[in-house]
Amino acid sequence: MSYVPKAYRDIADAILSQIASGVVEQKFTYLPDGGVYTLSYPEEKTVVKVEGSLNGYPHVFTKDVDYLVSDHTLKWLQGSKPDGNTPFTVYHLAGTPVDITDVNPGSVVRTIIESIAVEMGFLYTQMEAVYESSFIDTATEQALDLVVAMLGVTRKPAEHATGDVTFGRSGEPKLLSVPNEAIVFDGKDAHALKNGMVKSVKSIEGQANGTAVQFAEGTDFRLESDRIVWLQPGKRPDKSSVFYVNYSYYEKIIIPKDSEVSTYSRNSENIRSFKTIREALLTKNSAGKWEIIVPVVATVPGRAGNVFSGSISMMPTAIPGVDYVVNKSDIMGGAEVEGDEELRDRAKRAMERAGKATTRALQLAVQAVEGVTGEVVVIDQPDGVPGIIQVIATGGDREEIENAIEETRSAGIRVELKRPVSVPLDVRLMVYTAAGAEIEAVRQGVDQAVRKYFASLEIGDDVIISRIIEAAVSVSGVKDVREVTINDKAENVRIKRDEKGDCRLLELFMEA
Repeated sequence: MSYVPKAYRDIADAILSQIASGVVEQKFTYLPDGGVYTLSYPEEKTVVKVEGSLNGYPHVFTKDVDYLVSDHTLKWLQGSKPDGNTPFTVYHLAGTPVDITDVNPGSVVRTIIESIAVEMGFLYTQMEAVYESSFIDTATEQALDLVVAMLGVTRKPAEHATGDVTFGRSGEPKLLSVPNEAIVFDGKDAHALKNGMVKSVKSIEGQANGTAVQFAEGTDFRLESDRIVWLQPGKRPDKSSVFYVNYSYYEKIIIPKDSEVSTYSRNSENIRSFKTIREALLTKNSAGKWEIIVPVVATVPGRAGNVFSGSISMMPTAIPGVDYVVNKSDIMGGAEVEGDEELRDRAKRAMERAGKATTRALQLAVQAVEGVTGEVVVIDQPDGVPGIIQVIATGGDREEIENAIEETRSAGIRVELKRPVSVPLDVRLMVYTAAGAEIEAVRQGVDQAVRKYFASLEIGDDVIISRIIEAAVSVSGVKDVREVTINDKAENVRIKRDEKGDCRLLELFMEA
């Protein structure tokens, strides 16, 4: 059963009762399939009364007739027993009442006891929190992380929004000149210049056939991708000679890694900041603009980092040579840390994929136990108690069923095994036989047919009068069936989901 905390008032009343009358109590739930109930108090604390519910009414059971107390346990005998799955209370005599009679509000004793009860109530509250942290439906935050970790599931962390921004400048970068870069001609068709982003070559001077010459662009060479490419059939420098290149190139504008950009707002709380995730060099694109696209990531995780195109326009720290920054597309992907409900749902789906903790898996496991008959009923969260699954089965060895449940259930799920509560039913019906039919043979046939119908009922099935009539008229020799009553009422019997209808008495009135 699930953990039930004791409230401050119950604790205080129990202590006061022990002091004033010398009586303490212990509560149990009676299971129809029997069992032994362990008493928390020493055996010398005599059991003075056992109280519970019998046939729906309060009842005081008789010692040594209805129950037996021995070896710190209570066993039910063949006498009267509490109604199935109902609570009963055992009252112990805790000794001779002490000479303290004033336990009224305001008395010293009551004040002290109530102070103690407050602390005990607080401890029960803490114990309840510990108990609930063990189940997937009630655990929260870090406790839930530990529960789902046993299933191989971890909480998804908050995600940073990511996207691209474009850095650019309105005009060309500053031009720098190299007056005479010396290069040794090794006979190759192309030679790379030391500086990139070359705008133009002003002149190339060197020796050709032992004579000093100035090479002509377009005839002897061309500038291609920051390289000098020699043309055919133009002149070339003599092999192993040095030629000098006079050229101009654009100043390099570098976007450093972790450069910060942001949205604009007069309210600092509404500003969203981002950082570049790699270094980049500003270059001229195919459209002739000096721009470069750089990936960025939000500095703070979560949905707040998601911004629409055109939102980013600020550089808190200026980057030399860069005139503007803008995001030409949306920056998305930011997500909050996974919440408890989402984590629970994902963990439960993981359990279902593993074939564990589903009601169907538990049902099949219990039905496979030898001796279990009829349908096995599995109830998720009975009475609205989270983290609890209730299994109701008929027949089979209780220990074997519990072992099957333990092997099937998943971490964080508590499964309770119950036997169905028997609902005794007295059935009476008037049977009219056909002409020439043997009455005794018809009686036996109707008796078997009706009892077969009751035997086919599963746990939670309602008892339907029309089905009883249908079973009776199916017998050869039956002309009609009338005046059908169940427990003296001519109406169907509603059966609860943990009950099973049983035919206790079947009376057949035969008439030709």
